[in-house]
Amino acid sequence: MHLINLFSTPIWSTQLECFDNEKLANKIYDLEERTDPTKTTPRSNEGGFQVDDLKYPMFRRKIFENIPRVPDKELPKVKIWEWININRKGNRNTIHNHFGRGIFMSGIYYVKTPKNSGNVRFYDPRGSMHMSLEDYDYYYGVANYQYLVPEPGLCLFFPSWLDHDVEENKSGEDRISIAFNVVYA
Repeated sequence: MHLINLFSTPIWSTQLECFDNEKLANKIYDLEERTDPTKTTPRSNEGGFQVDDLKYPMFRRKIFENIPRVPDKELPKVKIWEWININRKGNRNTIHNHFGRGIFMSGIYYVKTPKNSGNVRFYDPRGSMHMSLEDYDYYYGVANYQYLVPEPGLCLFFPSWLDHDVEENKSGEDRISIAFNVVYA
C-alpha cells in the first residue's frame, strides 16, 4: 500500500552560515536605540520591539539567493521586505499570517535564540473542524499546530497564508529574529 499525501503545506528550512549573528544583533540593538518609539511598527508583537528598516543589503541578497526554487521554472521578479523582532522576557508574537496581495512567500531568520525563548508554531491550515473526527485522531493525533525550535542561523520560508505565532520568551535573554516577505517587484 502507498500513502499519497495531498495538499501538504511546505516549510523550507536552511541554515545560513553567511552572517556574523553577534554583529547582526549589535546592528539591530543600535537600530532600536536610534528609533523613535513612536515610529515603531508593531504588528504581531505583544511587548518587545518591532520595526522595519534594517537597511542591510547583504541580508536581502542572501535571502534572495536562498528562496526555494522549482526546477525548470523561473522565479518571478521579487524583492525582500524585512522587519526586526526583539522579544524580551514575557514578550511573544500572537497568531497571524502575512497573507496579502503581492506577497509571494514569507520567512523568518533567527539571529539570537536563547533556550526557552519561544518556539515558532505553525497552525494546521485545514481548520479545527476536522480535528474532532475520529479518523484524524487515529492517523495523526489531535494537534492544531506543530512547532519548530529556532536556533541562530535558521532560516524558514513558508506560504504567506500560513497562520503562525511565537511562544512567550521565558528566558532572561532577548530573542532576535528578522521576519520577511518575498514580494513581487
